[in-house]
Amino acid sequence: MKRILLIVLLIVPAFFAKAQELTGKVIDGKTQAPLQYVNVGVMGKSIGTVTGKDGSFNLNLSDHPNDTLRLSMVGYVPLTFKIADAINMRDKNFVLQPATMQLNEVKVSNHKWKQVILGNTTRSKNTNASFNTGRPGNEIGTIIKIKKSPTYLKQFNASLSSTLMTDSVTMRLNFYTIKNGLPDQLLQNQNIFVTIKKGQDMITADLNPYNIVVDDKFFVSLEWVTESRAENIWFSASLFSGAIIARETSQGTWEKEGIVGLGFNVLAEY
Repeated sequence: MKRILLIVLLIVPAFFAKAQELTGKVIDGKTQAPLQYVNVGVMGKSIGTVTGKDGSFNLNLSDHPNDTLRLSMVGYVPLTFKIADAINMRDKNFVLQPATMQLNEVKVSNHKWKQVILGNTTRSKNTNASFNTGRPGNEIGTIIKIKKSPTYLKQFNASLSSTLMTDSVTMRLNFYTIKNGLPDQLLQNQNIFVTIKKGQDMITADLNPYNIVVDDKFFVSLEWVTESRAENIWFSASLFSGAIIARETSQGTWEKEGIVGLGFNVLAEY
C-alpha cells in the first residue's frame, strides 16, 4: 500500500507540471490563416515567446495560474486570458481579430521641410551593447528627441560593432510613444521587419511606406522575433549619451540599463 501511495505522489507533481505547459496556435480571425511573429507572454513577467511560421507557440507556465497571458501584434486586437483558463481550453487555437486601422495624415503643404538626423550616430567598435538573451521577444532600444512637431520619420539606421559570422537574423523594428520615461503605445500600424545578414555592419530601413509621424520624443527598438543559431548581436554604443531601455519578453516590464546610448538614429523631416 505504501509503495502504491509513493508512486501516486510521484505522478501527481509530474502531472501538474505537464499541465502548465501551454502549446497553442494563433490564427487570423478573418482569413483563418496562421499568424507568424505574434507576441505571446505573461504580462509583467519575463516569460514569453513569438509564434513561428505556422502560428504555433509553446510556453512553460508553471507557478503562474493566476497571472495574465497576453497575445498581441500590430494590426490586431490583443487577447488576454487568465493563465489557468487558457490552459484548460479544449481548443488551443487563439484567434486574433484585425484592428480598425487609423491612417496617419499625409503632409501636403507649401512648407519647406528640413531633413535632420536624430539620435546617436556612433559607429564605435569598442563601446557596444547587446540583447539580454537573444531569444524571440527580447527587445532593446533608446529614446530619441525631436526638434519640432510634427516630425516625419524617413529612415532608421543602426550600427553594428561586430558582424554576424553565421546565419541571418530577422528582427521587428518598433516605434513607441513615451510615458513616464518608458515606452508606451506603438506608433506604427504595420509590422516593420529588418534582416541582418552575415558580414553586415549597418542596419537601414526605409520608413517612407509606413508614414510614421511623431509629435514628441519617441522610443525606437529592435525586437528579436525568430529562433536562430546566430550568436548575439552587438550594437555600437557611446558613453553618457542616454540609457538603454530593454525587456526580456514582449509582455514583460521595461527596464533602463546604464548610461550607454545605442547607435540608433533616424533620418527625419520637420
